[in-house]
Amino acid sequence: MDRLVLAFVESRWIDRRVISYAHRGGSFEAPSSTIGALEHACQVGVSGLELDVHSTADGVLICCHDDVVDTTTNGTGRISRLSWPQISELNAGYWFVPYIKASPASLGSGQEYIFRDEANLGKMTRLARVDEVLESFPNCIVNLDIKSTAPSVEPYEEALVRLVLDHEAQERVIVSSFLDSAIWRLRQSKSGISTAAAPGEISEFYFALASGAQAAIDLAKHAPYVAFQIPRFHGEIQLATPRFVEAAHAAGKAVHVWTVNDKAEMEMLLELGVDAIMSDLPSVVVPVIEERATHYLYKPN
Repeated sequence: MDRLVLAFVESRWIDRRVISYAHRGGSFEAPSSTIGALEHACQVGVSGLELDVHSTADGVLICCHDDVVDTTTNGTGRISRLSWPQISELNAGYWFVPYIKASPASLGSGQEYIFRDEANLGKMTRLARVDEVLESFPNCIVNLDIKSTAPSVEPYEEALVRLVLDHEAQERVIVSSFLDSAIWRLRQSKSGISTAAAPGEISEFYFALASGAQAAIDLAKHAPYVAFQIPRFHGEIQLATPRFVEAAHAAGKAVHVWTVNDKAEMEMLLELGVDAIMSDLPSVVVPVIEERATHYLYKPN
């Protein structure tokens, strides 16, 4: 039987609460999307890892937020046009400054960049591959955000599905994207891999909610997504409200909020009843959740 059609019992994501996600691996505390950052986040106790996915020119799925290597490494170029051997040689901690959102030319002296010394090169300075993440962190929920798809690049949703299935990780992986087409394409695999609501589905739910809670609940109840992943605000529109969370929960859908780095805001969201908080500061979000709510920790079957 084709592995893509093997059935498995989907866990209810609404019962997984509250998940602490290290956004980009905890990018204010360690270099974004590196194995070293993920190890640091796990050491401080996060239950989830949030990472963005791109495909290299030779078809290797790697973790990086932007579609270019310029913003975090000492290299230049689009990921889709670079091979994995080329990218693996780059220093992914080149622009990292602790607790500062640094980028090329954003700071002055260069003394702040602690991972430019060859003595510090290692796990903190190489972008992680998706297969490494799935293999190295079997006790973590993994949120994989598809950042590009056709026609901009050769689509890689099928390759992502196969990686997740190869590592028997479908129970602990949730896939999200700002691209509706990427989510729809991944769902067509019928792999059993959970997906967050696509942007269009979030909009449909939000506007249905304006018509009445029951309309939104009816819309979402049998929808193929397991969670809404939203910012607290979208422009001037507040998305993370008691009404939104209550309706989502009534429909059996979880609510994950990104990206929250303020302790008071984390506490407010926990009072609101959200199911996950994504933060660049794992050492902050973990104790806040442990103090204010039940901290969900994944346990493999």
